[in-house]
Amino acid sequence: MEPIEEEGTLTRGERNRSMKYSTADGMAYSLMTGLGDAYIPAAAISLGATNFYIGLLAALPQLFGAFLQFFSLSILRFFKDRKLIVVAGAFVQAVCWLCVAAVMLWPGPLSIELIAVFFTLGTGCSLLINPAWSSWISDIVPENERAGFFAGRNRLMQLMLFAATFTAGIVLNQLQLAYPAAVAFGIIFVVAATARFASTFFLTQMSNIKYEIQLMREIQLKHLFMLPAHRHELWFLAFVALLTFSVQFASPFFTPYMLNELHFTLEALGIVTATSVLAKILSYPYWGKIIDRFGNRTVLIAAAFLSPLGSVLWLFSKDLPMLLLFNIVSGFIWSGYEIAVFNYALSMVGRELRPSFISKYNIFVNVFYAAGAIAGGLFLMGFGNAMLFGFSGFLLVFLISGIMRIVVALAFTPKLTSGREVLNTSQERAMVFDLVAVYPTQGAVSHVLTGWNFTRKAVSSTTERGGRIMKEGLGATGELLVEGGRKLMSKVSRRKHL
Repeated sequence: MEPIEEEGTLTRGERNRSMKYSTADGMAYSLMTGLGDAYIPAAAISLGATNFYIGLLAALPQLFGAFLQFFSLSILRFFKDRKLIVVAGAFVQAVCWLCVAAVMLWPGPLSIELIAVFFTLGTGCSLLINPAWSSWISDIVPENERAGFFAGRNRLMQLMLFAATFTAGIVLNQLQLAYPAAVAFGIIFVVAATARFASTFFLTQMSNIKYEIQLMREIQLKHLFMLPAHRHELWFLAFVALLTFSVQFASPFFTPYMLNELHFTLEALGIVTATSVLAKILSYPYWGKIIDRFGNRTVLIAAAFLSPLGSVLWLFSKDLPMLLLFNIVSGFIWSGYEIAVFNYALSMVGRELRPSFISKYNIFVNVFYAAGAIAGGLFLMGFGNAMLFGFSGFLLVFLISGIMRIVVALAFTPKLTSGREVLNTSQERAMVFDLVAVYPTQGAVSHVLTGWNFTRKAVSSTTERGGRIMKEGLGATGELLVEGGRKLMSKVSRRKHL
């Protein structure tokens, strides 16, 4: 490993070189995700996995990742080298993808279980290195360039993810004409492993920067539950966690529903999956403008109330064109949610809590992600034949997921505090109505017509406050613990809810 540099000693050329390789790393990572993660459930189904196993396949990596978060700060303190941690984690994930490919190419009686083990280990390592990567990259990219850099990097990653997911479905469909399904998946996963090895190489080419351990402060989980000053942060974490649970109750089972019940080809599955990614890309500029106008909290609330459509719409049609339309709607909604929750989190944080918060936030989200997927699998296993409102099996799971999402939105969004004083609650209610009932249609049509105009505004467009915080770097992503005086200020707006 190269010598560790002080942050201020990097030359302009070294920073530019590191930023270039970071973008290449992101694109290679998206290629791995589009070829690998997107098709793991389909691969397991080809080996005969049950619905419960599909739920476990979605749950175990997140649960393992949440467990590893307890050690992320200790690992950082021990090695004192963020680059070493990130490169090692990426390399282990690449090796795990090779192992998954080997299992598919030479299947045996324990193939499904081995896929779950290797996929869980690889994804867990990827989640483990997130805090170190976020802190490292924020020290490499100059403060006044971060918004533009991450907007461009995110744009290229989304394009690569769309292209990889779309192309993989077509390639898999053609490979199955000549080879068994398991072999076809094995070939695709070899390419996914190669992409992660390439990502690892790009990471090794980035400059190393000394990490000041003494600046790191840690927030214990017990502080979130025991200290009244953290009440607003806890409400936010509970909202995100329970909404994640509600979504994951259904999310892992769209793939088996399309393959087993609708009998879609892998090509059709790839098209449906990629459509959601494309919808996100085209929707980012719209949501950025809306956040500029109405603020992060309003958009977050609107997205939460729109989120049930992501599963409930699937109850009304089994035709591919309609399912593509449903996924466009879903991608539109989740793009708004992702930008809003990102900026909302940023508005509550301080830099010194960065690594600690990211690990705690990941624990909350990953545990409830896993719990939702397992709960959905157990429901299908125990109540697959139950009937409610004429729906059963997968469709009943989709319905229950939608109901849970609206319940979470109703129960928790009034608890979300705003970073600014809300002087007219009725006006803000009108904003939410316009955002849900009027602007989505106009915005979606406008950006489909204008095509690929989703440059810097896609990510960097935020509220004036959010934009200022965003320039402080992606490394601040997810920090959600308000300190000192800001906690006192939140009490002022506590009664100003929708």
